[in-house]
Amino acid sequence: MKKPNVILMFVDDLGVGDISCFNANSGIHTKNVDELAERGMCFCDAHSTSALCTPSRYGLLTGRYSWRGTLKRGVLNGTGKPLIEQGRMTLANLFKQAGYYTAAVGKWHLGMGWQLLPEVTGKEYGAEEEVAAMKKAQAEGKRAVIDMVGVDFTKPVTVSPRSYGFDYFFGLNASLDQPPYTYMENERVTAVPDTLMGVWPLDRDGATMQQCVQRGPGVSGFDSREVLPEMQKKVLSLIDEHADEPFFLYYPTPAVHGPLLPTPEFEGKSGLNLYADVVLQVDAMVGEITEKLKEKGIWENTIFIFTSDNGCSGVADYPFLLSHGHDPSGGYRGKKGDIWEGGHREPCVLSWPAKFAEGKRTDSIMCLSDFFRTFADLLSVPVPDNAGEDSFSLLPLLNETASSVRKSVIHHSAMGFFSIRDKEWKLELCSHSGILPPKGKPEPSCSAEVPYQLYDMRVDPAETTNVAAQHPDIVARMKAELLRQIDAGRTTPGAPQKNTEGEWSRLDELR
Repeated sequence: MKKPNVILMFVDDLGVGDISCFNANSGIHTKNVDELAERGMCFCDAHSTSALCTPSRYGLLTGRYSWRGTLKRGVLNGTGKPLIEQGRMTLANLFKQAGYYTAAVGKWHLGMGWQLLPEVTGKEYGAEEEVAAMKKAQAEGKRAVIDMVGVDFTKPVTVSPRSYGFDYFFGLNASLDQPPYTYMENERVTAVPDTLMGVWPLDRDGATMQQCVQRGPGVSGFDSREVLPEMQKKVLSLIDEHADEPFFLYYPTPAVHGPLLPTPEFEGKSGLNLYADVVLQVDAMVGEITEKLKEKGIWENTIFIFTSDNGCSGVADYPFLLSHGHDPSGGYRGKKGDIWEGGHREPCVLSWPAKFAEGKRTDSIMCLSDFFRTFADLLSVPVPDNAGEDSFSLLPLLNETASSVRKSVIHHSAMGFFSIRDKEWKLELCSHSGILPPKGKPEPSCSAEVPYQLYDMRVDPAETTNVAAQHPDIVARMKAELLRQIDAGRTTPGAPQKNTEGEWSRLDELR
């Protein structure tokens, strides 16, 4: 049998409740994703490796929890150093070993090797006074940022997605609301930024700036609304060009992260708000890819994975959506950044028509890091001990030879707090959402004696009743197991591995 093509569509900030095949009460009908599910498998207990985008991308592409590396909390800024270690095996490396053409189209957000200007003046953008004011404020200890203003965009990056096994890259350095506002192709920007655009500070927690971007360098005339269509055209053209050879296409679309800029045909289509409109646009993009695969005669033997990097963000306007009957978190507690389920539980569909005559659903717990080992096993690519340390093969689930493949999964919040899920029990090693005050104020059910949260997910999937005080034995057992898995440098069988040293304050608090 010919090797299957693989498309991995990784949506940005999409909630598990936004996809109708995962949420019967969804106010958004995602018919094209639902059709994917009709010839594939829905993972109904799927989790990203983090509640934020940079670390969850690291986990997806390497099969390793990101907190084992240098990033212990938060995300990378625009000039952040490349996060994936040189020499570390990635999904793209894996597919290359199996003879695939590999491409990445969309949001990278794992760090590029940007070359810097010898002096930051802002003259490249006619913004000397603004940059001088920023530098003065920073010298006074104030938080003032014009991200990437010190980059020399005339030079190629020294590290790019092609450093990690991809044959081709087209996309953005980071999120759609982060500079630079220009496209990248392989190691270079397609146009050199010549102006500053956007606002500072940018509200990324609420809905006050849904269509704004962060202050930074951009190309005059750059239209953020055209980014999604441009990325989509590139994906469709790559399918056209490589339909006759096995290909792996990693598609981390910048949607549905802010700014929320649906194209004219989708604006207002949902009858809800801009966020729901963009979700419908993404669903239509899925339909276009499906039609292209059918047109090229490769639909049956293409594995199409649709999932998200973390939960829906506050930019979507939760109060409005909830008041109109739609919950992006699908009844689960929390949203992007949180240790609660809404932060990291994802919609996840793996469509493979050649294998699935009809849709399947599994309640077995899985993590998006598991795709690494799954494809290694499927393509018979050997995985060394220092790769895929937190990845379990899903093939037994796909082949219906096992009801589960992993016993536990570790969750990680925006501010670096840990949680471990072991079958029905979920222990959260913090007394709040996993984001520091004011959002992270202690839960009333926590105390100095029991500062953790324990939930029985069988009977309380919405995490409403903390039972940590009633089950100290379970708390102790699960905490010990979490520490064991962290210290081992891996959760899979194999030789112990080393975690990267760094700022481990959240871990130190648990010792």
